[in-house]
Amino acid sequence: MPAPSIGSMLDRQKGFGPGFDFLRVALAIAVVAGHTPYVATGNGTSDQAWIIWFPQFAILVMFFALSGFLIAASGLRLSVKEFLINRGLRIIPALAVEIVLSALILGPIFTTLPLADYFTSAGTWKYFTNVVGLVNYTLPGVFTGNPAPEVNSSLWTVPFEYGCYAVMAAIMILGLLRRPALIVLGVVVLVGIGFVAQFTGHTANPSQLPPGVAGTLYDKIFSTALFLGRGAKLPVACLVAIAIYLYRDRIPYDGRILAACCALCLGAALLGPAAWITQPVLNAFVAPALVYITVFLGVSNLPRLPLFSKGDYSYGIYLYGFPMQQVVKVWLPNASLIVQFAIAIVLITTFAALSWHWIEKPVLKLRRHFSFVARKRLEPDEVVKPLDGIGPLAVSVSGSRSARSS
Repeated sequence: MPAPSIGSMLDRQKGFGPGFDFLRVALAIAVVAGHTPYVATGNGTSDQAWIIWFPQFAILVMFFALSGFLIAASGLRLSVKEFLINRGLRIIPALAVEIVLSALILGPIFTTLPLADYFTSAGTWKYFTNVVGLVNYTLPGVFTGNPAPEVNSSLWTVPFEYGCYAVMAAIMILGLLRRPALIVLGVVVLVGIGFVAQFTGHTANPSQLPPGVAGTLYDKIFSTALFLGRGAKLPVACLVAIAIYLYRDRIPYDGRILAACCALCLGAALLGPAAWITQPVLNAFVAPALVYITVFLGVSNLPRLPLFSKGDYSYGIYLYGFPMQQVVKVWLPNASLIVQFAIAIVLITTFAALSWHWIEKPVLKLRRHFSFVARKRLEPDEVVKPLDGIGPLAVSVSGSRSARSS
């Protein structure tokens, strides 16, 4: 009997990896946990030593790996227009609601400015550009007494997410989904530019901590930070995951490979100082290992976390995590990290549930005509029928494009 592959494991699960549901929520909660020391002290990853820095690197790599693997499936099934509409409906509505709530409700409650000054400040209205990926982290007078100044530090990944979708659309237009070797070559080039920049004495510019407070959008995204900074790992993870999906029938689902990847990550965590988090060597060797770990767990039959089984609360946890942690810091400035985390996670889960049931799930009904995942998410509200008789993952690299719904 041949050893199982990533593709055969997906086939056993009818094209819907159950482990991805577990990973989404677990990683989102891990982000909240990782932010807890920063919210409490204002010290970021550059102040962390030894093994503590590694989760900060790994969590986001795994998030973007998960995203890349799943959008590769969408890319094989959908047209470019359908793909972009699908991703836009998944990301933008809930993000827009969180931005509006932060600027128009949370801000007025917690600002130290008179409300007239707050609402006439350009910074208040500039905050709305976060919806389109033009990141602004602060609101006038809001959380200025907290060690960390941001309203929502997590927003720094939004332009990278949009960028990955744009890259995926370009891959679809150029027909590279049938030529995955060229995607792998793109990863090599991306990481290689980072090595060249590093060896020629360049550094990530501007400083990545505190996240996004200083520097223009150009500096944050298009400077050497794209190849050396904390965001450099994100497109690498996404592209490697896309390649793994396209080669899924050739890549073994093997516990020995999983163990080797875990050992590599553990070695990097034990040996690598925090400065490694911006170095291309991690993107070249550790990021691919984390991508394999993510995919392996994603296609495995992992249980859903019991308290988060009523819907996909992961995006809401991401959106509301940092603002609610800042609120808790204002309310309980001297509480221990554990108490702050525990209270924050209750508030965050509440807002995430509201976001899912009131915003995200209703929007899924607009996506169900071309999104297999959206149709699955609506169970048991309605019977889920395969799209034109296929699941979302039933396309091989060399095969023809599956029929897709209109």
